[in-house]
Amino acid sequence: MPGSILSTAEQALLRELTASGVRYMVVGMSAALLQGARGATEDINLWFEDVTDPRIGAAVKAAGGVWVSGSFGIGPPRIGGDELGDRFDVVIHMSGLADFATEFAAVRREVIDAIDVPVLPLERILASKRAANRPKDRGIIAVLEDTLLVLAETSGKK
Repeated sequence: MPGSILSTAEQALLRELTASGVRYMVVGMSAALLQGARGATEDINLWFEDVTDPRIGAAVKAAGGVWVSGSFGIGPPRIGGDELGDRFDVVIHMSGLADFATEFAAVRREVIDAIDVPVLPLERILASKRAANRPKDRGIIAVLEDTLLVLAETSGKK
């Protein structure tokens, strides 16, 4: 579909997660970009309330993908497969933030390809980037701060 950000399978996954009631949110740089930050990322980070929720695997399968639960010491859960590709990364911890339920209570709603998705607010992304303090996080902090300033100025808040 011209003008789409997501592939058809990626759209199907987000729709399936929402329709099945899985609590998740888009986090990280992909969430920042949705809120007006400048930059780039290749992946879409998803933070789930409960990665053991069987509805996640069912949603991934319905979208034509494969859910690897991350059990048996093989690392964090993964989403992939021929149709879904490898753009979705599963986040199991957000540095410097409260638990999922607390952060979820303040999510923003953004529309991606006509799909309403929960997104971690820009202020919380910034807090997490500061707490993680990785080189790639330090490099984007000023961009996120500037984005927040511009958004505050355009909304009349300072």
